[in-house]
Amino acid sequence: MNPPPSPPIAHVHVILKPLTPPDALHTLEEALRAVGMGYDFSPQPGGVLLCLGGDGTLLGALRSGSACFGVHVGNLGFLTATNLAGVGEFLRALQAGFYRVEKHLMLEAWLDNQDSPFVCANDLVITRKDVYGILELRLFVEGVLANVYQVDGLIVATPLGSSAYNISVGGSVVHPLCQNILLTPIAPHSLTQRPLILGAHVQLSVQTQKTCLIVLDGQSHHLMRPDQELKIQQAIPQATLLQPLERNYFQVLREKFSWGGGYV
Repeated sequence: MNPPPSPPIAHVHVILKPLTPPDALHTLEEALRAVGMGYDFSPQPGGVLLCLGGDGTLLGALRSGSACFGVHVGNLGFLTATNLAGVGEFLRALQAGFYRVEKHLMLEAWLDNQDSPFVCANDLVITRKDVYGILELRLFVEGVLANVYQVDGLIVATPLGSSAYNISVGGSVVHPLCQNILLTPIAPHSLTQRPLILGAHVQLSVQTQKTCLIVLDGQSHHLMRPDQELKIQQAIPQATLLQPLERNYFQVLREKFSWGGGYV
């Protein structure tokens, strides 16, 4: 028999989505006890995080830099490893070391005079503070003016986040293990504006002519003023996802987005 591809896991730290259904938590704890997996509800640095919820719960955990996997009880579950029906099987695979470790690019960004950077696993969105008006965003790549967007907003996404907000506004789907930064305008006021895919090594900066919002992974937001510059680059820590060996990204795409209609 071939040796396991990854180190066996004997203990997990459980993170719950807000208002987790009691029956879901009960089912998870039964599965953990049935396979003899140690667990607690106090995440520790360097530990493995089990995220009971949907993609939002998992994204919040990924930004911590810990290895994570998701057990799906949300609406989409695009990034999660399994659902409650299959959690026992995946826990046994973790104990035996038969799982895959995926390293995904994250982004970091900071405003002028900011002490520590923002970090996102899916996307950073620069968007209007008000429901009306147009944003004029000046994009610099490696210090050179590359584009001036007149838009409702601009998505700066990782490959992992390419299938999130990015795809809903016409951005490209990029395999999540690629090393790229995606730029997708939201409702551009010009027919010539198109999505842009860059290498992960580039350093970007954005300037705005009016106060706008920076939204990180759809979960937190910050104000950006006209006198500030937003700098963006790949983060040093990567997001670490644990996935089943048999998981196939394109099968997930087909199932979640109903690609191919009724064809198998």
